[in-house]
Amino acid sequence: MDLPIKFPSETEVILEDVARFRARSPGERIRAIQRLLAEGAYLMSISPKAAWAKQYSEEQKLLERHNIRDFIARHAR
Repeated sequence: MDLPIKFPSETEVILEDVARFRARSPGERIRAIQRLLAEGAYLMSISPKAAWAKQYSEEQKLLERHNIRDFIARHAR
């Protein structure tokens, strides 16, 4: 179907977001990342599943460490 309105593709939207981010100064980039992390921490704090998410995150970190140690043990000589 040929619509008279063109919607941007997901790729185009992402590329525009990247261009806007890259156009910021280094300080603005850091502040944007800090805001994003603060918003994520806030959402985690009010989530009814916050305890589960924290436990899951810790388990994933332990699994990551274990996998890295296994990899090094297998390949380091």
